Amino acid sequence: MRGLVQNVFLLCILLSSLSSFAQSEDLFMQIWKVKEDVKLSPNAAKSFEQFKNQKMEILNQIKDLEFKYYKEQEKDKELKSRILKLYTQKHHLVDEIKQQAIMNKDEALFLELMEHIRPKDLSKLLQNEKLNEARRTLYEKWLESIQNTAIGNQQKDFRLMDQNGEEINTADLRGKILWIDSWASKCGPCIKKLKQIKSTYQKHQPKGFQILAVSWDYTVRGYIKSMEEAKADWIKVMKKHEFNWMNVFDIGDQIMGTQFGSVGKNLLIDEKGIIIGFDLHPLEIEEVLKNL
Repeated sequence: MRGLVQNVFLLCILLSSLSSFAQSEDLFMQIWKVKEDVKLSPNAAKSFEQFKNQKMEILNQIKDLEFKYYKEQEKDKELKSRILKLYTQKHHLVDEIKQQAIMNKDEALFLELMEHIRPKDLSKLLQNEKLNEARRTLYEKWLESIQNTAIGNQQKDFRLMDQNGEEINTADLRGKILWIDSWASKCGPCIKKLKQIKSTYQKHQPKGFQILAVSWDYTVRGYIKSMEEAKADWIKVMKKHEFNWMNVFDIGDQIMGTQFGSVGKNLLIDEKGIIIGFDLHPLEIEEVLKNL
């Protein structure tokens, strides 16, 4: 069963990668080609393999604890604390290998860590004077693509239609704490995360906390036949799990590539539209809301 869960997780990461960091498929394909050309050194390959194994071990521990935590009506504070500590460990693990890539000016390792690269990390890669100029231009486009997710930046407003054909404009949501989540109806971990955030939403929504879930179903083209089918899948899963917050549908990757970089990522926005969190676990969001 654990192997099946890991395969589903890896599938969602693959779906994430297939649309990553791009306003168009051309940018992604160019970055992917660079990954094929720029190979890891033996030492970097060893470090990256250790990183993947340690990360998976942490995620498996989190999964086991989450199962116990969310199963109980009365939430166990100790379990919550252990989950949050494990997420902190995961963040530190990611930071350590990114720091290794930065210190060694390791372009290949940067590319392997695409999922975790933040604007400040990519800016440091661009300081490498030995970068091939063609690739430097490509990475500058990559930086422009993910710049919208940098902590402290103003969130870039967008407009999309909900399931009833009504337009939702993020500019109209100022004055509220807003969690914008990217997901797809065939991404199991995405659905799990939305189910986990329900209790936090119910608790904090009366105080002004809002959720805007953005479907990426139409962009995950390998798994649909038409926009109509993609929308049907989206609405079916949304109703099944009673995701009764604001829901919108991204058509042809208008928003996802530039706002998030990949499916399953999320942004936490303050009342003034400033990004205060990126890629947070539901329990981490709950902790942030408690302190606001």
